Amino acid sequence: MMHKQKSPIDEEQHPWCFIGGFREKKESFEQALKRRVEKETGVKIENVEFVSELCYQARLTDDNVNKMQRAENQLLDFFAPRELSKLFLSNSTQQFISKHGNLI
Repeated sequence: MMHKQKSPIDEEQHPWCFIGGFREKKESFEQALKRRVEKETGVKIENVEFVSELCYQARLTDDNVNKMQRAENQLLDFFAPRELSKLFLSNSTQQFISKHGNLI
């Protein structure tokens, strides 16, 4: 999960979310996911799996996790599924978890 904030008091403006973004012209969803993950974490992922309409996932290795880099004012963290209900999540992340929580 990713969380960005400009100050300690703007948590409600920047909830925890999955890494995501927009596709560039002529870019596949898989290419877009790889590009966004690398931009946000510095990790190059290999295999991207289709989940459902507009939803893809990639599995990280221990090596990927150990090489993660975060930008200034950015948090990257991992949570167990039972912990997600305690987090302030973005609307799109909440919707994904409601629809595909069994995949987590």
